[in-house]
Amino acid sequence: MFKINFHLVIYRYEMVVALIVLLLTGSIVVSSKDRPQDLADQNPRYPYKIALTFDDGPHPDFTDRLVSALRRDNVKATFFIVGKQGMEYPMLIKELSMAGHEVEVHGFTHVNLTKISDDKIEKELSLTRAVIEDITGKKCLYFRPPGGNYDARVLKYAGAVGQGMVLWSVFPKDHDEGDSELIIQKVFAQASDGGVVLLHSGREPTLKALPVIIARLREMGFQFVTVEQLRTGGGPQNQLVWRK
Repeated sequence: MFKINFHLVIYRYEMVVALIVLLLTGSIVVSSKDRPQDLADQNPRYPYKIALTFDDGPHPDFTDRLVSALRRDNVKATFFIVGKQGMEYPMLIKELSMAGHEVEVHGFTHVNLTKISDDKIEKELSLTRAVIEDITGKKCLYFRPPGGNYDARVLKYAGAVGQGMVLWSVFPKDHDEGDSELIIQKVFAQASDGGVVLLHSGREPTLKALPVIIARLREMGFQFVTVEQLRTGGGPQNQLVWRK
């Protein structure tokens, strides 16, 4: 009996030593259910980058819910805001910035910039930029023209204040699509490495689709970055997305 117990003690001791060796050499990784999700975006299993962007905000209720949804999945996004909306709801702009999201220019009144005078183009961009920078204390680097409408004059005035133009490569048309499942399908059909997804604030179907979009894109190997991170982080870039 003594011999059996003795051998069991030795056996257990050898198992403990073996486990310690495996842990030290990295053969076994101890995981935790509380492991931050953003560590997944640093994992080699996520080799592709994509930027989620939201136009037209901020909107009461919707912006708060967008921030909450993105926080739950540890995603940082880029918001192209309307200056007039930002002046009306400055705390929502502050909330976006404090949550780590990038806040950029979408014009002051959401007008077609190609249809207005040079002076008004300058004001649309500079006023919105001033609103954002005054609230966030951070410099605006990019703008997105409402409707994607731009010409040489628009690029001239944007360039004068050091703002690059950002369009998109994924366009699910969620601004007039009421079916969240169709929004999801369109995103997956168009998603690619280095892509920019155009979504909209103030839309219930978009909010409903967002958690599924994030989960499935991660399953496909995508990590989520801001426009600035995508622009400066290397990797493939769709030249139709960027203008200076």
